[in-house]
Amino acid sequence: MAVEGFQEVNYESVGLPRVAIGLLGCGFIGQVHSNAYLKIPYTCPSPAALPEMIALCDQVGAEEKAKKFRYQGCYTDWRRMVEDPRIMVIDNCTPDDTHCEPTVAAAENGKHVVCEKPMAMTAADAKRMVEAAEKAGVKSLCCHNYRFLPAVRLARELIEKGALGKIYHFRGQYLQPYGHDPEEVIENAWYAAGTASGTLLGIGSHVIDMARFLVGEITSVSGLVRTFNTSRKRASGEVEEVLADEGNIACVEFAGGAIGSIESSCVCPGRKNEFTFEVNGSDGSIAFDLEDPNHLQACDAKTGKPELLGFTNVSVTSSDHPLQTPYLPPGHNAGWEYGHLHALHHFLDCIVNNKPVAPYGATFDDGYRVQVIMEAIDESSRTGQRIELAY
Repeated sequence: MAVEGFQEVNYESVGLPRVAIGLLGCGFIGQVHSNAYLKIPYTCPSPAALPEMIALCDQVGAEEKAKKFRYQGCYTDWRRMVEDPRIMVIDNCTPDDTHCEPTVAAAENGKHVVCEKPMAMTAADAKRMVEAAEKAGVKSLCCHNYRFLPAVRLARELIEKGALGKIYHFRGQYLQPYGHDPEEVIENAWYAAGTASGTLLGIGSHVIDMARFLVGEITSVSGLVRTFNTSRKRASGEVEEVLADEGNIACVEFAGGAIGSIESSCVCPGRKNEFTFEVNGSDGSIAFDLEDPNHLQACDAKTGKPELLGFTNVSVTSSDHPLQTPYLPPGHNAGWEYGHLHALHHFLDCIVNNKPVAPYGATFDDGYRVQVIMEAIDESSRTGQRIELAY
């Protein structure tokens, strides 16, 4: 029925290329990716492309999840989805132990590929994924989303411009509380349940990637990896051995001469999702806390009176800051999910405009190198030796 004064809008006439998405796995992180694709057209000031939500694949509740996130349809078998000729991008958000095979198959079918971190359970599988993407000539993104928070991007830009001078130190830590209680059932300690990936792969991978993103390649590691609670009860009452690590720490050396410490733990009462880092240089320092994601702590050692020298709390929410959401005025904070949104929009931009994913996006090669470093930390802990890295 025609209504006076109403002008119909044809969404199909929007003059942007469309990139067809197939999402594999719609648990917590798959929902985060789906939410990001839906928001890209509304959040990015000049979206490079419109995500077209073709298919979602999950073994449980696929149809309902597809409806919720506006996918056109669903699969329950990933083998069928990676063969779908309509799909341009396969986004793998499955558990860690099913990252490799579907992603390799997707690349072999000519799809551009996104994979959540960690890339795989082993460096060997991560290398297979790198080689498959390279052989197929498709673009790849390992979704290290924290690279795409505005404060983190500003930190990278300051380092690139030389604002910190010669870099001396990196220290980063990712701390959560989930396993601190020995009586906690194993199902509630995510790092020990399911794929039993452990804290090093699960959250330590973020710290390692951030160290490489900001300071450069890591050349050697000396690490300690620990499981403090070697058994836990299941909810059913059965006792199960805990094989996954609960905490780890490593001293690292960078190619440019800087040194650093990398730590992750899931036995820290009082912490929720604390990811912090600090970088110190000859001319200044920067520091970041994920639980306060819209601020970057910055110290310019070249200005001001020495007795007043300290950190300035910079609200990274103005239009002249990187990756800002334009409809939010200064001081109106963006949330955690914006890291994924900007990462996935960057990937779409790289596809439609044939841009390189690196250096701001983490490629599969970046994901592989993080995997090599994690295995070296494990080896160092077992042998008591400092490990020189070879990629």
